[in-house]
Amino acid sequence: MNRIELNSTDIFYEDNGTGYPVVLVHGMGSDHTVWQGIIPLLRDNYRVLALDLRGHGHSMKTPGPYTMELFSHDIYQFLESLNIDQAHFIGHSMGGSILLELALQHPGKIRSLTLISSFAFVDQPLKEIFLNLDKILEYQGFDQFFDACMELTYTSQFQLDNQEALHKIRRIMGKNNPIPPLRDTINACLEVNLIDFLGSIQIPSLIIAGAMDCFTPTYLGEKIQEKLPQSCFKIMEGVGHNLPVEKAHETYLIIMEFLEVIKIPSNPP
Repeated sequence: MNRIELNSTDIFYEDNGTGYPVVLVHGMGSDHTVWQGIIPLLRDNYRVLALDLRGHGHSMKTPGPYTMELFSHDIYQFLESLNIDQAHFIGHSMGGSILLELALQHPGKIRSLTLISSFAFVDQPLKEIFLNLDKILEYQGFDQFFDACMELTYTSQFQLDNQEALHKIRRIMGKNNPIPPLRDTINACLEVNLIDFLGSIQIPSLIIAGAMDCFTPTYLGEKIQEKLPQSCFKIMEGVGHNLPVEKAHETYLIIMEFLEVIKIPSNPP
């Protein structure tokens, strides 16, 4: 178990493989385990670092409020602590929003961006989803929140085929994710409004969306792609919001195709 102490929190992370660093950033209410299907595939060619954001997983549950700026500053300090000058970044959902903030504040740290099921602004449908999740947390508790998230993030067939595993995950995450940090994270998501600033990000970027995503529908990814000058957009059929879990290998292949095109250096920076 790896842990780094920063100025105002400590961050848990997994560190696998050797080579050019790839940093994986999970979404709201999740943790590093969302990448467990991707890490074994990437670590043969890269040093893969998967962290738990503050307030999530095994990282410190600091008091709120939280913001995208705070999360991105934690990642910047994380890189500095490990003496990583530059890395390739992959973010899922809110993790992609955090990485867009990092790209605006510290573009030199980022060799490339992969944003999966992400958003750069909150429109009315997404706002209503976040507000409903917050209400469920406040009045019903974590288990009901988890179940509501499953409906938003997985296809019905995946839920049916993986009932036992999802119930186990709910028990574990219920222990690691107290309600106050989750609500602070939802409030941070509600404040995301980066879309008008993306034109200044001159970083090779890949945006991936699931065709059946009812949490962050494909048009939110399309909006990001329209604004990012050096970006491409891929839609994966037959999958919802949580691509790294539901279709890990297919997601990995799309990412690797992108990395080969931009020719990520093979040696560490």
